Amino acid sequence: MLLLRVMAKFAWLLALAVCLGACIPDDRHADEQKDPHFERGLKLVNSQDYKGAAEEFEMALETNPHSAAAHFELGCLYDKLEDGAAAIYHYQQHLKSLPNSEQAQLVNERIHGCKQMLADMEFAPAITQSLQRQVDRLTAENLALKQQLAAWQHSAAVQGQAQQLRAESVKDGTPLAIRHDPGANLQPVAMSSTPSHPRVHIVKQRETVSSIALQYGLRASAVLAANPRVDPRRLRVGQSLALP
Repeated sequence: MLLLRVMAKFAWLLALAVCLGACIPDDRHADEQKDPHFERGLKLVNSQDYKGAAEEFEMALETNPHSAAAHFELGCLYDKLEDGAAAIYHYQQHLKSLPNSEQAQLVNERIHGCKQMLADMEFAPAITQSLQRQVDRLTAENLALKQQLAAWQHSAAVQGQAQQLRAESVKDGTPLAIRHDPGANLQPVAMSSTPSHPRVHIVKQRETVSSIALQYGLRASAVLAANPRVDPRRLRVGQSLALP
């Protein structure tokens, strides 16, 4: 897949190079290329000032709106600047002004390429949102696992202290009750198999961080602290929130 993308990009650059270096030899349009703005535009193209060149060709069109040469150059420039919609418009205007253009095949290929580029751009936001939802879910699950691990470690430490005290009591014959430190919690923490509330909340329509926190008896600030990357003003339906 990556190889196909690289090959497609190379083909696009090659076609664009041909496009920018092409000329329109039709005698009927020779005068179009003598327009001062058109000539300055060509010089700016050669110096790779594509935005400045586009402005000059646009001014050439103000003088002659049917200039096939200016439309062709603008199509190539907007193609280079990845403005697909503008490139398609000028390519089509070029063919309309000069139906028998020697660049017709190249222009049609670039119109197709620009349409493909616009289609890819439309699908990109949907893919990004899908990936973001997966990242949110994995982040919430990771936080929940860290919380469980911390609880298990605490329980193991308490149980270890209790076993050590029992061993010392048996060794020196001192009853465990006499050696008991009232400040020490020797009772292992019981791990509930079912927590009082789920570790992850899935955002529903019209929910806010405050309303979600209220459902679980939590502070909104605590929920935000457990989800540092979440913008409370931009919650999305289906988004996963970790609960502290």
